[in-house]
Amino acid sequence: MIYGTAYGVALNDRQQLESLGDDLLQPPYRGLPVAPIVYIKPRNCFALGGASVPIPRSLDAVAIAPTIAVHFGRDVTEGDDPWAGIAAACLALDVSQPHDSYYRPAIRERCRDRFLPLGDFASFDAPLEMARIETYIDEVPVHCWAMDRLARPIGRLVSDLAAFMTLKAGDLLLVGLPGDAPTASAGQAIRVTTPGLPSLHTSIVWEAAQ
Repeated sequence: MIYGTAYGVALNDRQQLESLGDDLLQPPYRGLPVAPIVYIKPRNCFALGGASVPIPRSLDAVAIAPTIAVHFGRDVTEGDDPWAGIAAACLALDVSQPHDSYYRPAIRERCRDRFLPLGDFASFDAPLEMARIETYIDEVPVHCWAMDRLARPIGRLVSDLAAFMTLKAGDLLLVGLPGDAPTASAGQAIRVTTPGLPSLHTSIVWEAAQ
């Protein structure tokens, strides 16, 4: 189904933007984002069907940012209805090595093998715009956030992206990440839930010795 490109969007959490405050006005940023900050999760990142996430032994923990991913069934370009191209949605977990800078692409930190666990797809319904996503580690609730924290809600985000790039049929878009994402370590099991979408299950494991 995902035969296009998987895009993520950084700094789309209002709470995170507020917490950064004047830091975003200083070099190298010199201002708030004027357009979505987009990055790519290459196909080696995809982890489907509950596959585990391997991490190097040099990392004590990784950030696990829960979100909703929307899948496009048709192209969306500037001026199109932002909802017309969305065919389905799933829960996603954007895994990364914790880092503080958003100025340069965090390729090494975000693009390791299986650093994008994805849940099963379901139809995208309007209530998902206000969904609350809950994350559990070893069945203990550790994080909850709602889509009403998005600085660019889903419809506006798609429109703003389509103003400078075509979202192609087969593409996947992670609509935003919580700035306060929890962390998990090797040996821990993760479950992410929200009403209206199948739950996502994965676990963190050590990379196999070379």
